[in-house]
Amino acid sequence: MKPESIEARHRRKKREARRGVLFLGAILLPLAAGLLALCFLPDMPVAAKWICAVSAAGCMLLFLPALWALKQRYREIEGGESDAAAQY
Repeated sequence: MKPESIEARHRRKKREARRGVLFLGAILLPLAAGLLALCFLPDMPVAAKWICAVSAAGCMLLFLPALWALKQRYREIEGGESDAAAQY
């Protein structure tokens, strides 16, 4: 069996990292959309509308650290395994 090349391993690791962030987005985006949709219900108390709006914004803000982590993971992958192991 032929060993995997370094470039192929990097591509695979980047693809896995992207999938993780996309999975998080697939969870958070519908959740935020649902919470935002609740804000437009008639006869809903104003306080409940504010809570839903703030919760929807919070869901979207949770996605920003995931993007930052993806950026860091790309740097780690590009730096190589030995560079990442040297930090620990």
